[in-house]
Parts: sequence; structure tokens; C-alpha cells
Amino acid sequence: MGGLIAIRDFATDFYNFDPDRVTLLPMAGSNRVYVRLFFIHTVVIGTFNENVAENQAFFYLSDALSKKGIHVPKVLAISDDQKIYLQEDCGSMDAYSLLIGAKTEEKVALLREIIDDLVELHIKASSGIDYLRCYPSASFDYSDVLYDLRYFERHFLSQVGIGYDVKKLKREFENIATGVTNAHFLTFMYRDFQSRNIMVQEDKLTFIDFQGGRRGPGVYDIISLLYQAKLKLDEGNRKALIQYYLEKIASQSGYTVDQLQEDINAIKIVRLLQVLGAYGLRGLVEQKPHFISSIDPALDNLKIFTEDVNFAEKSPYLHTLLDKIVQNKSEILCLIPV
Repeated sequence: MGGLIAIRDFATDFYNFDPDRVTLLPMAGSNRVYVRLFFIHTVVIGTFNENVAENQAFFYLSDALSKKGIHVPKVLAISDDQKIYLQEDCGSMDAYSLLIGAKTEEKVALLREIIDDLVELHIKASSGIDYLRCYPSASFDYSDVLYDLRYFERHFLSQVGIGYDVKKLKREFENIATGVTNAHFLTFMYRDFQSRNIMVQEDKLTFIDFQGGRRGPGVYDIISLLYQAKLKLDEGNRKALIQYYLEKIASQSGYTVDQLQEDINAIKIVRLLQVLGAYGLRGLVEQKPHFISSIDPALDNLKIFTEDVNFAEKSPYLHTLLDKIVQNKSEILCLIPV
């Protein structure tokens, strides 16, 4: 409640009069407080976040991406302590809300439109970004990959009661991290490019919540989008959309489709396990409804790896663990609080 009041007071000082109405927005997986402020002449989004370094990254990236022609919200005002800021309101309809109830052909059409804008982001932002101003790190490097994999180990694997050999898992995690660092196409990696972070207003797409972006493999973002657990995209359309992205990037980046596919093969496991870690923390531990409801379809996503012979050869121990998780899905779902 304190964050909401602080935002309202800051906005009142900035515009020199009180808002007509203030609406608290869902917090999702972060500790940031978001509110929509209605003034007689405008509507804006106010944010309160104690993490100043994260805010500074958002301020910088908003300006840098906007200058490259990427649709992102403009930062309108920043408090002296940089814990409160006002930004453009990009509407209340996100792409997830449209996709989740859409017919297959409508879903694919919107996803292709999103991919077009993602390709534009990846190509335009492949240079001219000062990554030293990103948060929490300048690049998605070996240590970042290991952090994500251990996040899954700590917040999901350790929570569901499946025993494992720490040393064996550590060795395979390290091998996976090494593979990711050998990725070909490096650009601005959005980090959490999923449909809830894409606003749709008057047929224009706007990207939000990119403060975790940094230099990294571009394909991480297409994986984040198309493997979102609750999207329920069938494998045929998913492969076709990935191919659509790969061909568009290949035509503009100098990398081949085969090289980009190698990147996807190396990185896909990292994103899907990181997401499961988030669902474990936010769902099983913190009991946030959206994350709880995402666990079931996220477990189904693991079949991508348990049925993959190449993955079984490269990461045999992790393959065995994931197979145990899939086989024990019903028991794991029983851990979810009712």
C-alpha cells in the first residue's frame, strides 16, 4: 500500500493536481508495484521499485530501444531517488489474453506479427546498446546460465521430492552452460519475451518489462515466446513459427538457419528449466495463482526432452531426472496448494 501512495503523491506533484482515479495492477512475479493513474488529460502507469539499479537499466533501455524505432513505453518522469517513475500507458490488453482464447489460425497470425517485431528488435539492437548499463549483468554468460539451471534445481527439483545426485547434475549443468556460451547469433536478449509482456493497442504491439535484457543469444527470446506453457501451441505450428523466425534472422544477420538451429538446441533446455524454477518458487512456495496454474502445462513441455534421443546422449543424467518428473507428474501436482 505504501508504494501505491508514494506513486500517487509523486504523480500529483508532477502534474500539479490529483488523479481522478488510481487502480492497482497485478504484480505477477516481481516485487514492483504498478498502478494506472487517471488524470483529466491523460492516463499513465506509475511504478514503485526499491531496486534502483534495475530501474536505471529500464530507463536506459527504454530510451535506447525507442531511438532504434522499437515500440516501448516512454518514461515520462523519474523521482529524485529513482524508485518511482511514470511511463506511458500502453493499454490493458496483452498478447497473452488474445492468444489464449484464439482459434489456431488467429493465434498463428498474431504470433507471426509478434515475431516480425522481435526480428526487428534483434536486428536493430544488435549494435549500439551499452550493455554495461544492463541489469543484473551485461551479458547472458556462463555464470548466468548456471544460475538459471541451479534456480530450477533449488526452487523446483528440490521442492518435489525427487532425489538426485548433486555432482552428476552439476557436471551436466556445466556442459550445458558451455554449450550456450558458444552460441552464434548474439544480440539484445529481451530475457522474458513472453506474451504477457507484449501489449496490443490499436493493432500496434508494444514491448514492456525488458529491464532484465542484456547481450545474449537471440533465439532465447523466440523460445520464451513459443514455449510459454499455457499458450498450448501444437508442435507443428511451433516448429513452423520457429522456422519463420530463423529464416528472417538468417536473411539479415549473416548466420545460417543451421547455425541458428544449433543455438536453439543448446538453449531451449535452459529457458524451460528456468521457467519451471520460477513456477516452483512463485507457485509451490509463494502460492501465486497464475504460477500455480502454469505448472501442469510446463511439466508437459518436458516431454520435448524426455523423447529427444540427442538430448539423452548429451545429458543422460538430466534426461533421467526429467523423465522421473514426467512420470511422477500426478504426485507433483498433488503438492500444489488447493
